[in-house]
Amino acid sequence: MKKKIKKGICTYKSGFYGWITVSEKGQIAIPADARKELNIKTGDKLLVLKRKDGNGLLLIKQKLLDKFLDKIREM
Repeated sequence: MKKKIKKGICTYKSGFYGWITVSEKGQIAIPADARKELNIKTGDKLLVLKRKDGNGLLLIKQKLLDKFLDKIREM
């Protein structure tokens, strides 16, 4: 049986890492557990995207995006 996917619903396993606070300069700190699990290291670059519904941000590692674009170029 084919799994029914609801439009606009993320089907990936989610993780809750705690709350963060935005500083006066607009800065945030990524919780240590999230950095460890996602292998985010000092100096890594993250692409910041707004969700289509405007209710949040997506962070994507530059290295992952580079690999994705390389695969597209190979096609």
